[in-house]
Amino acid sequence: NMKRFFFYLLFSFQFLSVHAQKMSLDITGTSPDFNYNTISDYETTKIANNAIRLDIDTKKKGYQVYFRSDGPIKTSSGQSIPESKFGIRIHNTVPVVPLSSTNDQLLINSGKKDSDKDSDKNDKDSKPYYLDFIVSPLYYDYDPGSYIVNILFTLTKD
Repeated sequence: NMKRFFFYLLFSFQFLSVHAQKMSLDITGTSPDFNYNTISDYETTKIANNAIRLDIDTKKKGYQVYFRSDGPIKTSSGQSIPESKFGIRIHNTVPVVPLSSTNDQLLINSGKKDSDKDSDKNDKDSKPYYLDFIVSPLYYDYDPGSYIVNILFTLTKD
């Protein structure tokens, strides 16, 4: 007779949209829910493919997108999970970039495209990026509950 655990991991996101210097970062999608109901859920990596889409519009060819959490991943009762258990990647790419509340993590680095002769200098560089959210196996080290993390995205230019 096995007890059934209900472990809900909720992501809520704070997005910083940048609208200066003719640059914009728009985020669409919904926060993924990672639900843990079976033994397999606890012992395997969970992936929310294409969880959100970042749309970057800029006349500047060189830009970076960073992300960070606003603090520890924890429940209202104070139980926490290491941030290292969570990561983000551009859809179906390697590597997974780990979450951190102490450092801005580089997710996208779009260098200047000086050799791009086909595009006019005044054309906007509009590109969507689809992001996957990944949770490493949690096993049985954490109490059931709703764990929440806020993630802040930042767009900078070269």
